[in-house]
Amino acid sequence: MRSGRFLPEPSAGAASRAPLVLVADAQEWFARALETVLLPAGYSVLKAYTARGVLEQVELTEPDAVILAVDLPGGDGLNLTRLLRADERVTPSTPIILTQPAPATRRQTLAALRAGAGELWGHKLDAEELLLRLATQLRAKADADHAWAEGLVDATTQLYNARGLARRVRELAAGARRRAAPLACVAFAVEEEAGQSPERVSRVLREAARTSDALGRIGPREFAVIAPETGADAARRLAERLAGALVGQPRRPTVVPTEFLAGYAAVADAATPKFDPATLLAHASAALATATRDPAGGRIRQCESGSREG
Repeated sequence: MRSGRFLPEPSAGAASRAPLVLVADAQEWFARALETVLLPAGYSVLKAYTARGVLEQVELTEPDAVILAVDLPGGDGLNLTRLLRADERVTPSTPIILTQPAPATRRQTLAALRAGAGELWGHKLDAEELLLRLATQLRAKADADHAWAEGLVDATTQLYNARGLARRVRELAAGARRRAAPLACVAFAVEEEAGQSPERVSRVLREAARTSDALGRIGPREFAVIAPETGADAARRLAERLAGALVGQPRRPTVVPTEFLAGYAAVADAATPKFDPATLLAHASAALATATRDPAGGRIRQCESGSREG
């Protein structure tokens, strides 16, 4: 699943927008040629001309398919395919199609498949065949994403459910561990008398959070954010920002709305051997429970266990 802020909507929602294809080739004429085939067929198209441009576009847009030149400035196409397959914003079923100017040899095709590409195409493409192959791969992606999302998404809010969030924290922790980076979780609740519906909370949460954050609903009125590259101080500021966003007015950092409660936990270095990503959400939830039992002691609480993990 993507990371982004939330999982893809079920297939009915996905069908409401045109599939987004990222075309990456240093030769602008070829990128434009693909665009003239894809646009009339109902696809949206983004273009990139360097390896760096591909990674930036994937981070910003999370495309449904990537058509990628083997020889791209700034990075070999095979290595770039491996990077994309390791990226949390690219689902395992996202089509990645490599292209090259000459017909592919068996050795080249096998290398592309081993790198994670679905196909290797020569530049002399039949437009009808291209569209049929792409449509087939995107149907398979939609089925796979929908099946994967069914058990990991809260139906009301389209955020991760507790199971989905537990999975995402493991994935984000793996990336943070490779970078020896911080990782945090903020769990919060809006009291029932505040009149905040889960749908509104989820909408505000998406607007307030970063693209890299994983968002989830972990209870009837409880939500959580897994925040990469975020230490304890930044996690508290995130909780304060969420509090202000939910109330709908800016607030001083020291003033927390009376209807808002939160707990947070953070690890300063996810590469530390004693850090277990499975405990991060549990520690933030425990801190939220403490704030709920004794709001007079602070409506935003840090879990002491979580603070010692880094």
